[in-house]
Amino acid sequence: MSEPGIRRVFIISDLHVGGAYAPTPDGRGFRMNTHVAELAKFVTGLADNATPVELVINGDMVDFLTERDNPKAEWVPFTGDPAAACARLRTIADRDSVFFAALHAFLEKGNRLVILTGNHDVELALPAVRAMLREVIGVRPGHDYEFIGNGEAYSIGNALIEHGNRYDQWNMVDYDALRHTASLQSRRLPEDGYAFDAPPGSKMVSWVINPIKEDYKFVDLLKPETAVLVPLLLALEPGYRKILATVAILARKAGKQALASAAMPSLAGDISSQGQTTSYVSDMTSFSSGSPISSPAQGEGEDALRQLLDQNLNGQGGAFLDRLPAAGAALTTGDISSFGDAVNRSLGMAKLLLSHDDADVGRRLPALLEALRAVHEDKSFDLDHETAPVYVEAAKALFRGGFRYVIFGHTHMAKQMELQPGCWYLNSGTWADLMQMPQGILNGASDAEASRKLEAFLLGICSGPLTQWVLYRPTYVQLDLDANRNVVTAQLCTYTVPAPAAS
Repeated sequence: MSEPGIRRVFIISDLHVGGAYAPTPDGRGFRMNTHVAELAKFVTGLADNATPVELVINGDMVDFLTERDNPKAEWVPFTGDPAAACARLRTIADRDSVFFAALHAFLEKGNRLVILTGNHDVELALPAVRAMLREVIGVRPGHDYEFIGNGEAYSIGNALIEHGNRYDQWNMVDYDALRHTASLQSRRLPEDGYAFDAPPGSKMVSWVINPIKEDYKFVDLLKPETAVLVPLLLALEPGYRKILATVAILARKAGKQALASAAMPSLAGDISSQGQTTSYVSDMTSFSSGSPISSPAQGEGEDALRQLLDQNLNGQGGAFLDRLPAAGAALTTGDISSFGDAVNRSLGMAKLLLSHDDADVGRRLPALLEALRAVHEDKSFDLDHETAPVYVEAAKALFRGGFRYVIFGHTHMAKQMELQPGCWYLNSGTWADLMQMPQGILNGASDAEASRKLEAFLLGICSGPLTQWVLYRPTYVQLDLDANRNVVTAQLCTYTVPAPAAS
């Protein structure tokens, strides 16, 4: 219960509600969030406060990138057709109805609900999908409900809240193009010759991550993504080399999305004013589109892959690649029309581990161990350390506008840091599952012992449930406001599921 005169605000983000459940209780399905029941309990608990509270869902509430029309359909980075997008939102809401029912009950009790868009739920910006969102929540006249799109932030007194993807080169959204699309759709006018282009990050999820996730369920849970995931996938599946080179080319193109200043993207966000979309990857279309990907020039993909690995493996990317099996290494010209065309599964380590092919596994493990040790000092999970300076610099720039608290989401990494005296940067974290490379494998062990532990870890994540390795840390930011709606206290909190009432 809050003190008299104090209004309380709760901020959550990156719920990633979406994706098919597994047919068996011990499976993961195609989900990042396997804890929707706990999420619903959290919302229900807030609704039961004696005085009204405010809940801010700071982006990526639902995840359109985990949805497809049927199990054999291709993944798409953006569902631009309003009917199809509405159908996907309805599917999500029906599948996880307990959460949407909790939001409705929250509003019914006089509380305030604010929803911002992220980069996995860009479709919410479309007029028909916004209307569908109100419908699945059950928003009625008189409910204190606000939806914030168009790349806008949300301010409460001296606190600023935004998802944070606009500072991420992979996930900057061209909101000018999105607004234009929404404007045309609101009038039922044709969109011929003008289309919203999804960010590189959404394309990578659809083209690369989702197909890989069919076999490796950990692929979108492991942090940090680039530093650990790319070398891990290369060691597990050398035949992914061509497809991961496509990721490296996407990374190069995403790298051109510079910031004009600490708090302002230069090529995307809400600054494109020339009346045309900015094409991030104009020479690459969806694997499923019927227009094949324009393959890189001879050697471009290999060069980009080595550069990407060098950046994340202390300059040892080339040496790491040279120690892997050669299957799929040559990146020649020629079109790739499907994910399957771009991979060679003949030397997959998962198969080798399961078949106990100790000789080949033994040759490959040292290269992977060396690569992982290059990043073993990662501090991504530390609550008081931000490993991406871009978010720190953005927060400092926003402080200059008079804010004293800047709250982001997006990274899935919960944070609470005083960057300047009286000025705090917080990240609300995620309610999705996470995985961290077990530090015990990399620290204080001989090569032989580390290799044994690494082999056991790989076998576990390739062949069985990920329960042993998954980290679930549902976090939220709590703001206490005075009568002038200025923040009195701000704190990062971890949600604990209430114990069942005694019978």
